Amino acid sequence: MSTVEILGTAQDAGVPHVGCRCENCAAAREGSRPTRYASAVRLEDAGRYLFDSTPDVRFQAVDVPDGAFLTHAHLGHLTGLLYFGRESVDADELPVYATSGLGDVIRDNEPLRSLVTEGNVDLRPVADGDAVTLETTSVTPLRVDHRESLPTGTLAYRIDGPDRSLLYVSDVDALTARVESLIREVDVALVDGTFWSRDEIDRVDDVPHPTVRSSMRVLDDVDTEILFTHLNHTNPLLDPASDARERLASAGFRVAERGDVLEL
Repeated sequence: MSTVEILGTAQDAGVPHVGCRCENCAAAREGSRPTRYASAVRLEDAGRYLFDSTPDVRFQAVDVPDGAFLTHAHLGHLTGLLYFGRESVDADELPVYATSGLGDVIRDNEPLRSLVTEGNVDLRPVADGDAVTLETTSVTPLRVDHRESLPTGTLAYRIDGPDRSLLYVSDVDALTARVESLIREVDVALVDGTFWSRDEIDRVDDVPHPTVRSSMRVLDDVDTEILFTHLNHTNPLLDPASDARERLASAGFRVAERGDVLEL
């Protein structure tokens, strides 16, 4: 049996968020609600494979995984690689799957470059639609549109297990027809849920993501089990007692939670 365990469900900077005293962040700091780590999952079949290497990786992984699949070059999805370096666990040729452009960024820029020169990581380029075959599963990288500070490409990943399929699409600019189709084709999907609505922050156009409210409308008739992840610290879904959480549940969706295990 293959399983996917959810390791984190927050936007890159986590909850609580530095410099913020909103209700969600205050509740996490004082312990009345759990801290939320940056979005990541772990696939387990005969080996263990990390999807996204976050700044919270030291809380999300006990041992060096058998491989890591990266989605893109933003803070919450890449910088955890540094914990596999010489100053930390000093990993030995950890396979890291990423676009060729992201591989170039890692290879050419310190401090990430040292991971390559010291032999801590083994960069393995992947391309849109080209499946990576693991022990009992296959992992297919799929290009999606997402705002990029570096033109490295952003990936979603489809994971096909012995019995079920899962799509991990933590970051997209919009729920395009292609992304909607990818969601409809799998049994379960972890979907970008950064914002509940567009009025949460005053610079939403600078950080485009589909809102959960709009995604609920588009995906209302799908058979896919949908869990929303990558929640920003402003998102009212972080409050289990909120009206937003009740509306989400009533529509047949749910929030991904750290520790959830999905069988494939």
